[in-house]
Amino acid sequence: MTLTQFRHTKIYNFVIPAALVFALTASGSPVFAVEFGTIKYNDAVIDYSVIDKPAVLKNAEYYFDQALNSTDEKTRQDYLQKASGEYFILTRTEPQNLYYMVQLARIYDLEDKNSYSKEYFFNALKIDKENARTNYYFGEYFYRRNEYTKALYFYNQALEHGHGENYEILIKMALAYEKLGDLLRANQYYKKAYIMNPGNGKLSGKIKELEQIKYKNTGYYKKRKE
Repeated sequence: MTLTQFRHTKIYNFVIPAALVFALTASGSPVFAVEFGTIKYNDAVIDYSVIDKPAVLKNAEYYFDQALNSTDEKTRQDYLQKASGEYFILTRTEPQNLYYMVQLARIYDLEDKNSYSKEYFFNALKIDKENARTNYYFGEYFYRRNEYTKALYFYNQALEHGHGENYEILIKMALAYEKLGDLLRANQYYKKAYIMNPGNGKLSGKIKELEQIKYKNTGYYKKRKE
């Protein structure tokens, strides 16, 4: 059964006012359950074993890719919402599947639903705290919010547990260290990234620019000495 067929069985997710949520849940009705600000039918009446997981995953990946490639914000949000619905179904079919869990966390991240995103990331880390993919995207979550120290922690975890010398991570780490004022480490990571992509003229220029700065005279190192 695909998600479209699944929806046709009158098992829906739909947003309703908070007052109505309270009224429905307070009534003790066994039909509904609250899930992240929406109402859905209780899992007890849903047979997830009949879901066509490959078809649902195909839809989820398509919607997510369309969201990432969309330049129109409304279209992007529509695709993210569709993708989240598909991945949510998949998390119910396989609650321990880290891929589905992290995809949902990424969607909530892009929707700026911070508490939901962090909840899924932390749940994924509870299952496997060393998973490189989980750590990388949790690093992305914090980087997007200018929380560079936390971002660096998770990027480091990703590097240590599977990503290896990943160009994207090296650049993000260099930028994070530079924003924090640690120019010495920033330049070290720019150099590592340059080794992987020696044809990048801008990166070469950045390295030369930082090497002309006397690191010990920057505010970052003065504060550390104090």
